[in-house]
This record gives sequence, structure tokens and C-alpha cells, in this order.
Amino acid sequence: MSVLAVALALTGLWAAGGFEASKSTDFRDVEPGGLVRNSLLELKLHEAAFSQDPNTGAHTLQVRADIKSRFNEPVPVSNISGMIDPRFGRKDLSASAMRMSLTRQPDRSVFELQPEVPEEAVLTWQLTDDDPDAGPKKAEEIFDEEDLLEPDDVSEQVAAVDRVKVTVTGAEYDAGFTDQTKRWWGDTNTRGIVYLPIDEE
Repeated sequence: MSVLAVALALTGLWAAGGFEASKSTDFRDVEPGGLVRNSLLELKLHEAAFSQDPNTGAHTLQVRADIKSRFNEPVPVSNISGMIDPRFGRKDLSASAMRMSLTRQPDRSVFELQPEVPEEAVLTWQLTDDDPDAGPKKAEEIFDEEDLLEPDDVSEQVAAVDRVKVTVTGAEYDAGFTDQTKRWWGDTNTRGIVYLPIDEE
């Protein structure tokens, strides 16, 4: 390639927003079971199902996944949650913060992902009737007594959904705005989108 051709290509990239902007389109639709990677994770999402807690009545989404941390220290699951975003194509059905269990210990929640250890996991989100695109709730909404006692009844929404779109974002290791301790964050770059059919229970 000539020097002129390289210069023209770089000029076009700069006009489109630079190298960072080009990264934001570096993603693809991934088949169930296909590998998605970011700076922190290697992830394969296999299948999804809705479940309902017989004691509380809360509806959940469960996704079976193979997951491995590429970092050299344990990573809190709460850091990973923001990188995996399930959506249902509705304004009245949303997935809350993710929790994780391992298939080898299905009755125990895992709070840290160990470095370089491949795991088969179940990722679980409680479902609410919130708009997934709405802003953060106010403190009085989060701690509303009725909301704490009764989970949202999303049975009608769940019955109408037959697949979930899961977006996996990039990851960056950086300090927060107020806390200067470094941690992992999801970024705005999409690394993969996986459409999973919802299995019938």
C-alpha cells in the first residue's frame, strides 16, 4: 500500500471520529455458544430460561454460560454485571443486577470470579416491570416498603417473550469518579450480541 493510500485511510478514520470511534463498531452477532471476548472476560452464552421463585413469586431470567476471567486477580461479580445486558424488546420488562452461581455448586451464589479458571455458570437476573432505558431510580423509589416486600408481577410480559437479546460490552480497568480505587467497568463498546431463545420450563 502506498504512503498516500495510508494517509487517506487515516484521514478518513480521523473524520469518522478517530480510533476510539472505530472500536465502537467492532462487534458482531454471535450464535448461542459462540465466544465473546473483552479485556476481562471470555464468555459463551448457551441457553436462557425464565424461572419463578416458589416462595417469593419473583420472576427471573437464567442464562447458562461458560465464563473465564482473563485478569490476574479475583474480580467481584458486581464488576461484571454491567458488561452483560439482557433486553427483551419491551418497555415494561427489565433485568435487575446480575448474580452468579456455578453449576458445580448450584445452591451457592458466587461473589468473585477467580483468575484464569474456566467455569460453567448460571447468570441470574430478577425481572421487574421497569423500563430498561429509564434513568436510575430515586432513593425513595428504591427503598419503597411495598417494593421491598412484593416483587413485580411480570407474568404477562414473560408469557409474551420468546427470546432475549444479550449485549456484551467491552471492559476497562480504571478508577471511579469519587473512589480512586481501580476496578473493572463496562464501557460503551459492544463486543458481541447474542440472541437466545427462551426455553420452556
